[in-house]
Parts: sequence; structure tokens; C-alpha cells
Amino acid sequence: MDNRINIAVIVGVILTLGFAVTLTQIGNQGISQDEQVFDIEKTVNVIGTATKSVEPDTLIIEFGVETVAGTAKQALEQNSEKLSSAINSLKTIGISSDELSTSRLNIYPVYQSHEDLLSGRYVQEIVGFRASNILAVETDQLSDAAKIIDLAIDNGANRVDFVSFTVSPPKIKSVKESLIEEAVLDAKVKAKIAIKPLSQKIVGVSSVIVNDSGYSPAPMLQRAEMFAGSAPIYSSDKDISVSVNVIFLIADV
Repeated sequence: MDNRINIAVIVGVILTLGFAVTLTQIGNQGISQDEQVFDIEKTVNVIGTATKSVEPDTLIIEFGVETVAGTAKQALEQNSEKLSSAINSLKTIGISSDELSTSRLNIYPVYQSHEDLLSGRYVQEIVGFRASNILAVETDQLSDAAKIIDLAIDNGANRVDFVSFTVSPPKIKSVKESLIEEAVLDAKVKAKIAIKPLSQKIVGVSSVIVNDSGYSPAPMLQRAEMFAGSAPIYSSDKDISVSVNVIFLIADV
């Protein structure tokens, strides 16, 4: 008796599952092939660029004093005296304290090697200290580059490490903002040229990515050029550029 009940239950479960599967299959058969087709978004990815040459508005010069003395205190005192003289000379041509800043300050021992008579080995001993103090001048007086170098050298400075004509951050920001629209229009023109043979047209924009890191500051002048006496130093225009990556939505014409 128990076996007959169990077999009946099992048969009932099988019939129920079979009915469910049948219903699902019938439901799927009712979906047309057209209803299973999904629209695919068509796009074209284009990079547009815009560049402008601008005149530098900032002069940066790094100069300083290097001194050697028997003690660290003496080296620093001599260094400070010479550097103060160089700074005061620059103030006579309108360089203010706000345009001067310390770039690097170093003091380190000077060693000398000699042979130890007892061991025969070469040993090092401290014979003095070297102090190096480098200042940075950042000014809009671009035409005074040679004059600034000459005055600093004539009044105590014995190092000129860096000379650069560059564009100030506010000016760079302003120029880049003005180039974004031009770069986007450049991308649009390129997209139209690319899709014309394909019988497509632009119908929208999917995304726009702006890259505004395109600026290279002026290179450092060579040491021979920097110490050429009163020879004139000329600046040149700098290129500032912006690029955009635009993804356009396209459709059949």
C-alpha cells in the first residue's frame, strides 16, 4: 500500500514538471524574431587639438654663492655677506624681496686624503666646509635677464644654475580655456570627414574628455651662454595646446 502511494506521488510530480516546461516553451515560441533584435549604438571616436603660441611673461633665474672656509660658521658668514651684496644690487633695478626666494641651501664638509705613515693607508680628514646658497628670481622683467645675471656676478654671486623664460600659471589657464572650444570643433570636422564615405551623419555626443596638459616650459640655458658677459638673452614664444577626445553618435544619412 505504501509503495502504491509513493509511486502515485512521484508520477504526479513528474506530470507537474512536464506541464511547467511545456508552458515555458509555448511562451517562448510566442516571441517573434523581430522582438529579440536590440538596437546597437553606432559611434565614432575622434581626437581634436588646438595650439596657440604665446609670449612668455615670466623670467626665472637661479643664482647663488658658494664659499669654502675652515669652519661651518665661517663658510656661512662669508656666504651670507656675498649673497646680501648680490641681492642689494638687484634691488637697484627694481627686483623686490617678493620676487626672491631661497631655492637650495647646503653646507657640507670638505675632505682631503693623505697617506697614514704608520699604516700606509690613505685616510680622509675634514679640512673645511663648503656652503652653497642658491636663490631664485621670478620676475616679469624679461628684458633685464642679462642685466640681472651681470649684477649678481659682479656683486658676489659665483653660480648661475638656471635661466628660463616661461608663461605664468594664470596666463596658461586662460589660454587653455580659450582653446577647448577650438579643439572640440576640430574633432567635429575630423569626424564629419571620416564618416562621409560611410553615408553616416552625426546625431549626438556620447562623451567629451579634455586633456589640457600640453605645455613645455623653456629649456635651461647652457652654462656657456649664461656667462657670456653682457650678451643679450632672448626669449621665444611658447606653444600651449589642448586636446579633446570626443565620441560622436552617428546614424545613417
